[in-house]
Amino acid sequence: MLAAKLASRDEVGGTLPYHDLERRKVVIIGATGFIGSHLASALAREGADVVCVSRNIRGRHLPSGRNMTWKECDASIIEDVRRLFEEVQPEIVYHLTSDSKGGREIAIVPDSVRNDIIAGTNVLVEATRIGKVRVVLAGSFEEPNRDDDFPCSPYAAAKSTITSYGRMISALGGLEVSILRLMMTYGPRQKSNKVLPYVINRLKAGQIAEVGSGSRMLDWVYVDDVVDAFLRVGSLPWTGSEPIDIGTGSLMRLRDSIETIGKLMGRSDLLRFGAINDRVLEREETADVETALQKLGWRASTSFRNGIRATIDSIIAAILCVIPLLIFQCGSDA
Repeated sequence: MLAAKLASRDEVGGTLPYHDLERRKVVIIGATGFIGSHLASALAREGADVVCVSRNIRGRHLPSGRNMTWKECDASIIEDVRRLFEEVQPEIVYHLTSDSKGGREIAIVPDSVRNDIIAGTNVLVEATRIGKVRVVLAGSFEEPNRDDDFPCSPYAAAKSTITSYGRMISALGGLEVSILRLMMTYGPRQKSNKVLPYVINRLKAGQIAEVGSGSRMLDWVYVDDVVDAFLRVGSLPWTGSEPIDIGTGSLMRLRDSIETIGKLMGRSDLLRFGAINDRVLEREETADVETALQKLGWRASTSFRNGIRATIDSIIAAILCVIPLLIFQCGSDA
């Protein structure tokens, strides 16, 4: 879907959606993650020299390509980041690694501080040191705004902190920092513990999917559209460090989203709403779509129905690929 979208770039305001990325040196920190893996493939198709970074790449099945290389680096260790940047001399850095647990448990605070705040500030400091680089950060709608007394979770607190550091370092150090404030992103390769993949996997297995009330209102944005925004913000002339909302501008009730999955899969009978408690302090916010349109020429183009259909198909295809392997392994063990 994204490849077709990139191939048919419409002109917005008389200019292409994003500039030529061919041979640009690009680093993706967190390239094995949900968004990072999609972005790596898209950048490689555009001809960029993509250095994919993860803290642990040994023994993992990693995508490869003519202009895609992999390096191991723990961004929470500043010496690792310094060595990486000195070796690669990147022009664009996408910092996407995150401790994306949305829970409210106090026990996850240390991981959140290390994997979000320390890793993020290391990237910003070292990018400022080498100079002539654009750093793109992934913000979140979970971050508190002026109407909130405090963050709703450790994840929200960490994201808000790194957004503040990014804007401060941009102002004080002259670093080009761009921040995309993502609404609720979904799509293929998302972690299976997230609500939509969880429901899809349960229904495919013929098992009951236990969820909360589903009353939360969310601005769902498909991962291909999000990747398109990342391509643009990394390559277009810098427009400042003010966060740019990336979403559809429309809210959809979580229950309606889950029921859409049930209908598409023909297993609405397996949905159990109210079986678990809703999380406390859930935020509801829709994207300001005008800023992304004005600065990036970007708008979301994938409907929820089409996006979730593609997600269902991807998850089912992945399951079908695993089954023959399991059969082979069982046969080998016999």
